[in-house]
Amino acid sequence: MRIMQILPAMNIGGIERGVIDLVKYFKDRGVDNIVVSSGGRLVEELEKQGITHYKLPVHRKSIFSLLYIRKLREIIRKENIDIVHARSRVPAWISFFATRTTQTHFITTAHGVYKSPLSSDVMGWGKYVICPSKVVARHMKEQFGVSDEKIKVIPRWVDLAKFNFCDYQSRAQSNLIVSIGRISSTKGYEYLIEGFRRVVRFNPYFKLKIIGSADKSKLRYLDYLKSLVSRFSLNYNVEFIGFKKDIEDALSKARVLIAPSVIEESFGRVVIEAFACGVPVIASNLGGFKEIIEQGKDGILVEPKNSEAIGQAILQLVKDPQYAQRLTECARRKVERFYASEQCLDETKKVYESTISGLNILVVKISSLGDLILSFPSLKAIRQAYPKAKISLLTSRKYYSLLDGCPYVDKIITVEDNYKKFTNLCKLSKNLRRESFDYIIDFQNNHASHLISFLSFGRYSFGYSLRWGKLLSNRITCKRNLDPLSSQESILELLGVRLKEKKLIFWETNNRAEVNLPEANLIGINIAASSRWVSKNWPARHIVRLIELIQKNLPGTKVLLFGEEQSKKLATEIEAALKIPPISLCGKTTLGGLAQALRRLKVFITPDTATLHLAMAIGIPVVALFGPTDPSRHTVEASNLSTFCQKLPCSFCYKPKCKFSESSLCLEKITPQEVFNKLRSLFK
Repeated sequence: MRIMQILPAMNIGGIERGVIDLVKYFKDRGVDNIVVSSGGRLVEELEKQGITHYKLPVHRKSIFSLLYIRKLREIIRKENIDIVHARSRVPAWISFFATRTTQTHFITTAHGVYKSPLSSDVMGWGKYVICPSKVVARHMKEQFGVSDEKIKVIPRWVDLAKFNFCDYQSRAQSNLIVSIGRISSTKGYEYLIEGFRRVVRFNPYFKLKIIGSADKSKLRYLDYLKSLVSRFSLNYNVEFIGFKKDIEDALSKARVLIAPSVIEESFGRVVIEAFACGVPVIASNLGGFKEIIEQGKDGILVEPKNSEAIGQAILQLVKDPQYAQRLTECARRKVERFYASEQCLDETKKVYESTISGLNILVVKISSLGDLILSFPSLKAIRQAYPKAKISLLTSRKYYSLLDGCPYVDKIITVEDNYKKFTNLCKLSKNLRRESFDYIIDFQNNHASHLISFLSFGRYSFGYSLRWGKLLSNRITCKRNLDPLSSQESILELLGVRLKEKKLIFWETNNRAEVNLPEANLIGINIAASSRWVSKNWPARHIVRLIELIQKNLPGTKVLLFGEEQSKKLATEIEAALKIPPISLCGKTTLGGLAQALRRLKVFITPDTATLHLAMAIGIPVVALFGPTDPSRHTVEASNLSTFCQKLPCSFCYKPKCKFSESSLCLEKITPQEVFNKLRSLFK
């Protein structure tokens, strides 16, 4: 397993020191790491450990940083990287797009509580999002829509062998107070300096060392802090150390550590390092600090921006060494239990292993219902080919009930009928990006689905090249003479997947029967295809005549009428024309209930519509009546299917309305008697 750690720079900081710890730990444990950054003081330490470092300017917060995508992809391929682990926003943008159309997975660690959704959205696109605290996990979930199953809370860690515990009694003679972190207004150093004045009044020999460097953009803030020191006459007592490589050395001499941040810190690595060393900690009561510190038991929490509270807390520890001793002993036990490096890094390794072993696949089949049913064999084939994958299906909300209990998918993602509206497409694609799909299989193959597949930014996308198919990473030329299953199989072959058996399938559902059906031999007749496709409908007078033949020649048989809500009027007309009216289920069942009703039938008669495919999938005998559409293109050959089709010079016109008849000329040629003869033969 080969991992790329990518971060802005390798300078002093919790993120950078965490990367150093990680690559050292994994070096002899079967996980090879390389590091990509813009360079920095800690690169030398990486090289001493024999860790490869590539220098790229991935720290610049500029749109032009995306120009390095190609260069990073070259490194990924050269080093045969399995996972890119991004630890900051600009590196994440670059590495996310560099991993598209590659075998390399992408994960992130959210090291901050990000405020800008637009620039930070990419931090939620990793296959997993590692969060150092519950605060960050909650923020990524609420503000960036990251699902619970993607979030892995792994706190930052401390090397207990490196940060040795020193009993507080041996520190009681020290006058050194430290604060460690980069120079930034978010760290609240001005409140610490003002609070430290109270300590100096108590003991003028106390010293405060602020350890951390300031980049160019923070020099003005550093000057402001120095002016405060001069104004309060603390030049003797306060010192700005700048960069310090050996933090453990600074903590070994400290009496108290202060973390006075004024914003929510994602974690606070220096706090657990102080815990490990036996240094009592005072920190702001917010963010990750609140998760680490239990007030009054293993540390002291003060309200942010409260200089007086900081001063009082320092004096409390100085004046009561026994209290400080109790805090440090509890803190050390907490570190050993929750924050030991071996424990946390093992959890990180598990995330890497899960990332590689599990594929995340999206199948796009939004409409129509018949085409969705025709896709079930392909869903089964995908499940068989990738038994451990998480498979999601994107489809219309109105088909949801039919998919109850489907064993081939793990998640159903639904859309409304107006999904093609551009704003809805953008919103949907944004949500799908957060799912971090490895493969997107586009069985819909229309303009909208191609755009969805592209904007969802899966690692690979598959489909036909027609329409906007060029947006897909893997595509084939459409062959229009194929039956539906062969057409889908052509796409699946791009993934090396074949249909073992070309037949329609359905599964046992948990849907309860929605209507009470009589205990008798039941024959179902679907009386209409759709209000749009009038040309697909068998004439009502033929349906009436067929029912009369059934009632006369098949005693003990009941006829059920099937159809959608708009078929109710036609059903009423048919009922009125018969002495013994049939049972109408038109508009009375959900799709799930429809499947349960179809299971009760001895035979089902239907025009070319979705219910034809559902009945075939369930396995009951089906008599299909075709007119304007070609049955060879819209059915799957099966032993339970009998097809009627009268070929005329105008056959297979694919017109919703017939030019020569009020209903459909070709369907009028199919007589009730010949359909009944077939039906009777199926009863034998």
